[in-house]
Amino acid sequence: MDNIILTLLCIPNVGRKTVLYLIESIEKFPINESELLEIFISSKLTNKKIYIPTLDEIKKAKEKSNDIILNSSILNIKYIDILNEKFPKSLKQIKDKPVMLFYKGNYKCIEDQKTINIIGSRKASINGLKEAYKLGYDFGKDKYCVVSGLAIGCDEQAHKGCLDANGNTVAVLPSAIDKIYPYKNNYLAEKIIENKGCLISEYPIGKNISKNQFIERDRIQSGISKSVLLCESSLKSGSMHTIEFAKLQGKIISCIDINADGNEAIKKDKRCVIIRNEKDIKELKNKINNFKSCENMITNNIQRQIKFEL
Repeated sequence: MDNIILTLLCIPNVGRKTVLYLIESIEKFPINESELLEIFISSKLTNKKIYIPTLDEIKKAKEKSNDIILNSSILNIKYIDILNEKFPKSLKQIKDKPVMLFYKGNYKCIEDQKTINIIGSRKASINGLKEAYKLGYDFGKDKYCVVSGLAIGCDEQAHKGCLDANGNTVAVLPSAIDKIYPYKNNYLAEKIIENKGCLISEYPIGKNISKNQFIERDRIQSGISKSVLLCESSLKSGSMHTIEFAKLQGKIISCIDINADGNEAIKKDKRCVIIRNEKDIKELKNKINNFKSCENMITNNIQRQIKFEL
């Protein structure tokens, strides 16, 4: 089959968890629709929650998968799945790991060893926005890859700062790459690609955006980064989801010493690097440079998945 992961995701009632369950239990990957159906049937014996699609649903899913790949190629959008050895190792380790990424631009940015996720509120103060820009510029100038979410506000300023420093920046989208969100930042997305940065999304072209995708995106932002740095946020801001994901993933957390509820809450965490001056920024950079993650501690299941790269 052309791409087993995308085909599976195109089948009704099949999501990431089902896909992971199936590929962890498959000894031999199917070469046609009938063999794939047999895998669903046998998996149902060990997991009653598995949905068994019809042969027609599988055939339609394969056709849809091929259409997505073809139309993505026309738009210069590429894809990589969890079976590929170049899929980000850091994402293979997180809870609720993605099984496929779509990207446009320089994929090497995602593999960068010096990555920092700079985030903050869409409604940040002027001071918060200035700090986001300054940090984006500072880290970009020193050849760190700045990761953010392309949102209006702090994300936008972090990207701009990095670009103005001629650095590489990655935008993790809550939308499909053919439907940039927010639309207002289409121009910024284009500048990111022009400057050898990258746009990435978990979602195939043509998919409409939904509320849950904003939170889902956050786990990927922190997942591909060594550190998450909060510029300014309220406790109810979406940025706090990213901080929580970062904590769960064992990433370095940091925040600007600014008067905001979210920042005050994070500052209470003993692991937090509080940014007050240049010395603190240098400390954070040193932590990123020396960061040891579990990226090389790949489980046997993941190792087995890589062997089945198509």
